Amino acid sequence: MDLAYLSRTPGIGGAIKSAPEDFLVEELAPDGTIFEFDRQTAHSDEPGPYLHFVLQKNNWSTSSAISEISKRLHTSQSNFNFAGSKDKLAITTQLASVRGSSKEAILGMRIKDISINGVWSALGRVQLGDLLGNRFTIRVRDASDGAADKVAAIADELGSRVPNYFGEQRFGSSRRNTHLVGEKLLKGEVEDAAIMYLCDSEGEMHAEATLARKELVETRDFVRALQSFPRHLRLERSMLAHLAKRPDDYSGALCSLPRNILLMFIHAYQSDLFNRLLSERLIEGGGALELEEGEYFCGDTLGFPDLNKTEGEGWISAKLIGYNTPLNRREKALFDTLGIQKDAFRMKAMPEIASKGTYRTLLAPLKDFNFNGDTTTFSFALPSGSYATVAMREFMDSKTGG
Repeated sequence: MDLAYLSRTPGIGGAIKSAPEDFLVEELAPDGTIFEFDRQTAHSDEPGPYLHFVLQKNNWSTSSAISEISKRLHTSQSNFNFAGSKDKLAITTQLASVRGSSKEAILGMRIKDISINGVWSALGRVQLGDLLGNRFTIRVRDASDGAADKVAAIADELGSRVPNYFGEQRFGSSRRNTHLVGEKLLKGEVEDAAIMYLCDSEGEMHAEATLARKELVETRDFVRALQSFPRHLRLERSMLAHLAKRPDDYSGALCSLPRNILLMFIHAYQSDLFNRLLSERLIEGGGALELEEGEYFCGDTLGFPDLNKTEGEGWISAKLIGYNTPLNRREKALFDTLGIQKDAFRMKAMPEIASKGTYRTLLAPLKDFNFNGDTTTFSFALPSGSYATVAMREFMDSKTGG
């Protein structure tokens, strides 16, 4: 769906992520420390079984980088943790931890396009979400003429804040259907959810996978599909292996997926609801957002919103709706339109992926913003969980569909 913009000036067009060096991401630790490129992070050791290390990678996904490192260290991937995933087509830094290795082994690794910018011992592991935010340096190629004036006008309209939409990555790397699978699960349409995940081919970037998915739509032959689905589709193949033996057990097939994947479907649908509600409010208010029933103002830490700090004014904390969420008028109207009950988030058939709901700010700060017109390069920082691609759409899009 088209989402509303906070700014009105048409953007500069162009493209990002043409090459990894066009999209740089440096992670910010909770205390504000920036894990800078090509620079060692000094940190004192503390007694403990874990090693924390700063991972710098170029054109590696976080998961593939950790997988390769685990092989080099001869230890299981389950011994690794990191604060947040980083883009593949980018150069990034991030904090990670491992148990059962040594500083010498980590620093002695030689992996192409991966470097370690500091290692220290620690009592606990790195926790998911244990970061303040990220600093971005993004080059736009093939921008329109007059980019500097347009960017200045848009930045003035934004006032150092951007809509805190979930980015497209939240809904799948290419097929963009995770929220649709989640909707099917919430409505109890388990067979449809399973078939959608297996067979949807729109956006599929692998020719062999596209053919296999389309063939399964026509045949519903799971034994044959297990032979034709490419090996890299590990999740789909685990479902097909189950369905080849029990063709009508769609619930069992879905449960063969890791819990985090099943949760991804539900979280993606919650994200889609959040985006819809925020877009509606931006259209109604013209960018002026007011507190609505069930929301609260939160303060900040080091300039970034802190949901744990309730204040009399500040950042509006809105709902990521789950079974525990009290719905206001606007939210009830959307649920009625979509035919969803909030109690569906209890996931009675799969209680292990139930979601009670939480909060997220409607807007996010665009910190330390700068634009270099000579190189068409943006730099700024965003809080953890906010998307640089969402910020960039304000500066790049024509804004004809918002």
